[in-house]
Amino acid sequence: MNPEQTRLALVLNGGVSLAVWMGGVTHELDLLRRASRGLQSGQPESVAKADQVCFDLWQQVMHRAHTHVLVDVIAGTSAGGLNGSLFAAAIGRGTALPNLRKTWQDAAALTDDRLLGAPPYNSVLDGRYFEHEIGKILRGMAGSPCAAEPVTLFVTATALDGLPEYLRDGFGGRFEVADHRRIYKFQHDPHAVVFRKTGAECDVWKPQSAGRRDFLDDQVLERLQLAARASAGFPVAFAPVDESPLLQQRVRPAPEIPSRRRDRASWIVDGGLLNNAPFGPVLEAIGDRRVDGPVRRVVVYIVPSAGVTQRHVESKLPCKATEWPSVLGTAISYPREADFRSGAAELLERMNRQSFDRHLEIFIRQVEPPKDQDDREEDLGRLAESLFREYRRSRIRGAVWKVRQLREEGRGVRSLVVIPHEDVASILGNGPRPAWVPESADALNTPKCEPWVWGGSAAERLMWTLVSDIERRLRASAAGPDSPPCASNEEEAESRRRKQSALTGALGELSSCVRIVRSVQDTVFGLIRNAAEIRGDPDERLGPEHGPTTLLNTIYQDLGLSDVLGEQVRKSIEAYNSAVHTADDAGAERRIVTTLRSCLIAEVAAQAFASREELTEHTPQFEFLRLGPDDHSPLFPLDKYAPLGERKLYGIRLNHFGAFVKPEWRASDFTWGRLDASHHLLRLFISDHQQRQLIETEMHEAILQAEIGKEQMRRNLDELAEPKESELFKNYLDTKTGRHTTGRVVEAVLRILVGKGSPVSGAKAEAGKVMFRRAFGRRVEAWQWLGPSRLVCSPARWLWWRRVRKDPAMTMRTTLWAAIMAFVSAIGGAFGLSVLVRYFWKDSWSWAIQLVTAAAGMAVLLLMEFAFTSLCCWIAKRAQPRTTSASSTDDESTSQPEDAATTA
Repeated sequence: MNPEQTRLALVLNGGVSLAVWMGGVTHELDLLRRASRGLQSGQPESVAKADQVCFDLWQQVMHRAHTHVLVDVIAGTSAGGLNGSLFAAAIGRGTALPNLRKTWQDAAALTDDRLLGAPPYNSVLDGRYFEHEIGKILRGMAGSPCAAEPVTLFVTATALDGLPEYLRDGFGGRFEVADHRRIYKFQHDPHAVVFRKTGAECDVWKPQSAGRRDFLDDQVLERLQLAARASAGFPVAFAPVDESPLLQQRVRPAPEIPSRRRDRASWIVDGGLLNNAPFGPVLEAIGDRRVDGPVRRVVVYIVPSAGVTQRHVESKLPCKATEWPSVLGTAISYPREADFRSGAAELLERMNRQSFDRHLEIFIRQVEPPKDQDDREEDLGRLAESLFREYRRSRIRGAVWKVRQLREEGRGVRSLVVIPHEDVASILGNGPRPAWVPESADALNTPKCEPWVWGGSAAERLMWTLVSDIERRLRASAAGPDSPPCASNEEEAESRRRKQSALTGALGELSSCVRIVRSVQDTVFGLIRNAAEIRGDPDERLGPEHGPTTLLNTIYQDLGLSDVLGEQVRKSIEAYNSAVHTADDAGAERRIVTTLRSCLIAEVAAQAFASREELTEHTPQFEFLRLGPDDHSPLFPLDKYAPLGERKLYGIRLNHFGAFVKPEWRASDFTWGRLDASHHLLRLFISDHQQRQLIETEMHEAILQAEIGKEQMRRNLDELAEPKESELFKNYLDTKTGRHTTGRVVEAVLRILVGKGSPVSGAKAEAGKVMFRRAFGRRVEAWQWLGPSRLVCSPARWLWWRRVRKDPAMTMRTTLWAAIMAFVSAIGGAFGLSVLVRYFWKDSWSWAIQLVTAAAGMAVLLLMEFAFTSLCCWIAKRAQPRTTSASSTDDESTSQPEDAATTA
């Protein structure tokens, strides 16, 4: 028998240089995935020599846990979007993850030939270089369609101009909220199904294969490259990205909904601005997977922060004495905290919404009644009959709610109004008969697959109940007295193996039926969103009472859903019966009726008082694991280093830019990513704490030996334990490389501040930027050394650059003193010139006349310099060709800041 599958759905959420830590986590996840795949297939996996020991340990863990690990859903935000995109591409192309260790060592360097090479006019770092490196890695993966595995990727971003979402309160008042969230979907699934029109006249609706192979398509890879770059594009650090090429992959907001300006593209930046962890799409995706064995679904939330509140410090200043930088930082972080809290609340709501344990329990009590209670099935049948009226009311109420929700999405205006209970009474008394729920409990006693009158949601719940029961039977037959190894003879063992094989095959057929029903549901939801009015009478609008019912009935009739859904229900029950019961053609039809009745009794009894969400939306059963850096390694003293928590990462420092500074710091963070990943992932497979700690110690030893070594990590922890962050960077800033890098970053920031992030300006504005760079820039041409502004600002410029490179945290205070010194030096220099004039020429001048002459003379000199510079800028602008291509214009505007910095 195949082992149980552990399917991981990853939600990666991080920012800026914490991408290095997440790269280490992703590396370890890929090592686990390939170790499990090699153990399952029996084929050797190509692994780097340094990772071989850790790879073998993961295979031992997988063998003991008797599980097969698959990563089939990935959602990435910010730096997580970048690492998640590379990981998903590796899975969808059937290859190993590229060497992320080398990738982050090289690509995340603040050097003149990388991130600081040629930044555009509106960012500090060169995002084009980043995008080029991502594309080179994606194109360098050797794609293999045969080895590719199904995977769905969601990448998030934040739009600068949010699309409007309109709402209406309970009293008719309208207001709008801007939606800045963007989600893009990439998928490899050769078995994907859609429900659409077919036939010569295109009037028959049927399920059709619509396989997607996005990661094997070069054009889609270019979009993935752009999406990953945009999601990780921290504002100001990287330039915004044009969303236009990504509209084909966008799923939020959905471009196909005919609401106002939904198909308009925007400029997009870092998805982490809103802490945009898309749990909703992830949970929907994990339920849309083909299964061929017992499945354990785990949502893994990977976030590089401790996830705990700051501990109270007695010496901390009270709130009334808090300085403004602390207030500003708190104000910026609160929205992120609130959005994460809402994400956690969504997860909790989804977990509480899982009702299939009730379905399964009631179904099992019918198919396997206790020996001392033979009348259990009759009792449950009578209970379902007595609850049928309430069940019907709940189904109608849920359907009306779902229709109105979808209609409001289509119109672009959502009403914040609770649907009253009187609507159900009106529908039952005056409206048309619903075609998607039976009229009476007689449908329980004489159940039929075709025509199917129970609706799409009930069909899907029925199939998931059968899937859960088969998974239960497979787990029971894999261990215990019913397993093949426990058989008394070889013939009995072979019979048990055949039974396991039949159950596994039935799971595959059932999952195919589920996918078809889900595609039917998606089509129905799309038609409801796009429906404007009831067919037949164009003047009859959707009323508050019978409008939703009539619309649903019309759709069910036009699409022929009673036959389509009935066919899938029959197939699923036949697959279940063929695997669970012995072959008997004479009693096959009777068993179909019996199984169907048991499922429907479970449906009515479990859903009679269910919520609207449970009745209309499917939430698969899943577990939740948070993977963060707050835990510690058993290789280091707990009392000394454990209090560091997330501060053991260099990427946390400098407002999450710290890991960009030194390659040694990136190596440390990458190593901690692997250590933290192994610590948390082992909890999935080893429940005994003592045994897990032994394996973790051995695995951490192997990881440190493959990376930077135990002693170097200990030295890093000692360095990070310093209470002041300035001490951490002091030694680096004292080096020539540190001073040069700091200078380049500061120059880029000044260029943005002075130029206002725009490549378009007049001659006067350009002259002002040039004079500012000439006065305060570090490097200028030799012929500009004698410029008045350059000479006047020399003392202030020397002081400012010296202090900023030594202590970047003092930039604001240093700027103030530099401005004062520039003013003093300008007045002092002019006054000195006037003293010389008085001494050699006008000895009768008073001190007042000297001061006025000094100020006027300095102003005239600077004005003459400004006029001359403006003339030069105007001539240079006029000399440029009037007609240039768009690409050359982009190149010109990108290279302009660097040229200006060197020629100012």
